Amino acid sequence: MRKRKFVLAAGLAAVMMASACSSPSGETPTSAAETTEQTTEAETTEKETAKEETKEETKEESAPEETEGPESAVHDPVKIWGTITEVTDRAIYVDNESPNSSTGEIVLTIDPETTRILDGVNGFPVDLKDIEPGGFEAYLGPAMTMSLPPQAMPYVVIVNTPEGVTAAEYVIAADSIKEKDGQKVLEGKDGTEYTLSEEVSIIPFLTKQMVRLEDIEGESECLVWMNEEEKVDRIVLFNK
Repeated sequence: MRKRKFVLAAGLAAVMMASACSSPSGETPTSAAETTEQTTEAETTEKETAKEETKEETKEESAPEETEGPESAVHDPVKIWGTITEVTDRAIYVDNESPNSSTGEIVLTIDPETTRILDGVNGFPVDLKDIEPGGFEAYLGPAMTMSLPPQAMPYVVIVNTPEGVTAAEYVIAADSIKEKDGQKVLEGKDGTEYTLSEEVSIIPFLTKQMVRLEDIEGESECLVWMNEEEKVDRIVLFNK
C-alpha cells in the first residue's frame, strides 16, 4: 500500500513539473540554442544598421558646401564692341559687332553694385544718363539669357570715346609684369600680351594712394591705353 502511494505521488509530481515547464499560452518553449541564434541575428542587424548610418553621415560631412550669391573672383570676361542704340535707367541697348558673343542687339543689364561704366578717354565713372551715342566696349560675365534680344550683365562698359581716339581696354592680369625681349610685358588672363612703353604711367582708380608697376599681380584689374606704337603708355589700377 505504501509502495502504491509512493508511485502515485511520484507520478503526480512529474505531471506538476511538466505543467510548470510548459508555456501558459500553449506555445512551444524556445530552446537555449534558438534564443542565442536570435540574439546573434539581432546584434548583427543592429551593427549593419549602425554602419549604414555612419556611411551616410560621412557622405554628408564630406560633401562640398554650396555657395550663394556672386563669386568673389571675376570670371574671364568676354569682350564685345559695337554701337549703343538706346539707354534706359537700368540697361544699355547695343548693336554688337563682335563675334565673341551673339551678334546684333544685346541688352546690357546694369547692376550699380557690380558694373563699372567708365569713360573711354580718362577712365572716370559715367552715369547712365550721361552716356553719349556712339561706340562702346563691354566685358561680359559668363551668363547670357536665351531671350530675344539676349541679355547679359557686364563687369565693365567703356563709353563716350570720340571717333579716332583709342579707347581704354579692361585687362585682368594673369601674373605680375614680366620682362620679355628687354621690354616689360603685361599678360592678360585671356593670353593677350601688352608691351609697356618706357614712359608708361600708372595711377590708382579714384584714390590718391601711390601705386607702381610692381603692384600689378595675378587677378589685378586694370584699364590700359595704347599709343600709336601699340604699346601701353597709361594704366589705371583698380583697388582690390
